[in-house]
Amino acid sequence: MRTTTRLSVGHSRLWIAAVVAMMLGGCGDDGARGATGPEGASGPPGVGVTGEATAITFAVDAITIVSPPVVDFTLTNEDGVRFIGLAQGQIRFTLAKLVPGTNGNPSAWQNYINRTETKGAGAWGAGGTAIQGTSESNGTLVNNLDGTYRYTFANNVTAITTPVAVSWQPTLTHRLGVQISGGDLPVANATYDWRPSDGVTTGLTARDIVQTASCNECHSKLALHGGGRVETKYCVTCHNPGTKDANSGNTVDFKVMIHKIHRGEHLPSVVAGGEYAIWGFGNTKHDYSDVVLPQDIRNCTKCHDAADTATPQGGNWETQPSIEACGSCHDDVNFATGTNHSPSQFVAQNGECTVCHSANGFGTGFAGSVAESHAIPEKVAGANYRLNILSATSTAPGQFPVITYSVTNPANGNTAYNIMNTGDPVWATGSVSLLLGWDTRDYHNQGNGSATTPASTISLNGKAASGNNAAPTANPDGTFTVTSLRAIPASVTGSGVVGMTSRAGADFDGNGTYTDRVSIKSIVSYFPITDATAVPRRQVVDIVNQCDDCHDQLSLHGDSRTDEPQLCVICHNANNTDISRRPADPTTTLDGKKEESIDFKTMIHGIHSAGKRENGLVIWGFGPSEHDFGNVRFPGILSNCQTCHKPNTFTLPLASGVLATTIDTGASRSDPSDDINVTPTAAACSACHDGSLAKTHMEQNGASFSMVGDPGTYDETCAICHGPGRLADVAEVHHVTP
Repeated sequence: MRTTTRLSVGHSRLWIAAVVAMMLGGCGDDGARGATGPEGASGPPGVGVTGEATAITFAVDAITIVSPPVVDFTLTNEDGVRFIGLAQGQIRFTLAKLVPGTNGNPSAWQNYINRTETKGAGAWGAGGTAIQGTSESNGTLVNNLDGTYRYTFANNVTAITTPVAVSWQPTLTHRLGVQISGGDLPVANATYDWRPSDGVTTGLTARDIVQTASCNECHSKLALHGGGRVETKYCVTCHNPGTKDANSGNTVDFKVMIHKIHRGEHLPSVVAGGEYAIWGFGNTKHDYSDVVLPQDIRNCTKCHDAADTATPQGGNWETQPSIEACGSCHDDVNFATGTNHSPSQFVAQNGECTVCHSANGFGTGFAGSVAESHAIPEKVAGANYRLNILSATSTAPGQFPVITYSVTNPANGNTAYNIMNTGDPVWATGSVSLLLGWDTRDYHNQGNGSATTPASTISLNGKAASGNNAAPTANPDGTFTVTSLRAIPASVTGSGVVGMTSRAGADFDGNGTYTDRVSIKSIVSYFPITDATAVPRRQVVDIVNQCDDCHDQLSLHGDSRTDEPQLCVICHNANNTDISRRPADPTTTLDGKKEESIDFKTMIHGIHSAGKRENGLVIWGFGPSEHDFGNVRFPGILSNCQTCHKPNTFTLPLASGVLATTIDTGASRSDPSDDINVTPTAAACSACHDGSLAKTHMEQNGASFSMVGDPGTYDETCAICHGPGRLADVAEVHHVTP
């Protein structure tokens, strides 16, 4: 527990005065008390100070630049109390000017403080140097012991000539960058923008293109260079144009480096057999050639949001394109010669890009604007489709469910599509499916009538007759009704679900064929089986505010399962594995296994935790096709369960009714009584903590990794230690934050 000692300076003076008064009152005569005098003026407010902090806020009081800059500043802790615990070497400073763009070039930060990096032996050969922006901490720090400080720079920024000359231009916007770290101090970055010539801090020329909060939607908390750099506004003061990594020769200009890192595996240069790497501190190589952005790289507004008041220049990607920024992703294009730049146009200098890439380029707009060039046509078209489940009847045990549904256009008054019109190329190649599952306490789908996939859903074709349904009927109001040929099993209780999936055909490339696919958001609807009213399944993730923070739009299984985890779990349930997709001979697979669980709680944890797991994860899918997730890089803080989970949905004990996870379907796929299962809590936890020591710990506390059948009750005692408020509360040991 943190303890804080505070001293109120103003109050301490009053206390001393009172003691002196009492001492003086004990001397002298015993005469009568005089009349009460007038109330004195109020003294200055007290100023609390402390040497403890879990968070530090930096505030500039004054900056003076005559030769070496002098910065007067105040530090406060998380309670707003002044912090006195900063020591020499625990604070670093950068100072950069914003150089205006000329001749079509974008504006750019230029650090006054730079260093020369020498190429290390063994990294692309020896010899060679490069200029890099840096910070300083070797100036003079004065701690006034009241929460205020003065730092005098070691560098005279008005006369920088080495290792590269940087002219002093006080009429430009300048940025002071601050890094606090070291010892037990919490890491803090801060920036202060002003114009040195007159001290103005508002209405300045700015270059705020991306904010850290946007980055942290995927990364949870950016923490680089040993964890001390956590704010993008600080990063750009060093990562300027002209700065390079001496070992690779690659620029470390922020706009180029970040774009290339995020495109990673799909950079044209990497696809062609090259690599993209940056050497960091101690000549440590960081290879980004296997980075995969978990969404479409064309979604520029994911990081750059001009509508965000914190990033007023967030639209520069569209309005001020440059060879450097565009070439960072399109790194096979030679803009000087036009190679790989359809239609082989060369670009002599920045500013010429919008000649073609504008709404009216060359008067005809033949190349389209930058925004149009980066549009994701599948996503744009998806806004024209909405799935609707209008009713589900005849859903009692032994009955044959009847589902009424439609597909409508929300962009056109929700008018209905005729999905059975085979003359419409959109639906001639499109699909509509209805999926039935049970029960909502935890899906298992037993009794679905399938001997090969007894835990999967019953799939009904929403456009035509199939083995599971009669031909759907068209209703006068534009809706359709389909009847399942498979009954709800007599043994099933509780509530069930109907999911609806679809994809439409499209011709985005204009070749006359509608083989392109438009993903349409999937939906679910619940129905009672033996319950009086339908009981929905528990919801543990929020697709919009969690999954899509990184993925933007999850669309899988041939683009027909889109943005609805409540649909995914119907098939990806505790009893299901990938055995129906795997080769009969396990020795022909990457993992040598007979089967792998596709239970959502194990599969999704396993995919995201690839960097932590001791063992790989291979899942077989449609085709069949083999998917190796062993190299997945999770960009955020893996231990923070709430990155993906809704509050209190990751705590122990698990929800009532959660089933054990099948890892071996036994001799009979259709008979779950011979399945080998992992108890529920152990299944979820071991998906990340898959080492032998962790499993032994779980077994010692009631878990089983070889339980035959699923009794529905388990002896796991995990919650005794790992429950809320307990000795090893999951939220505490995982450092869960909102």
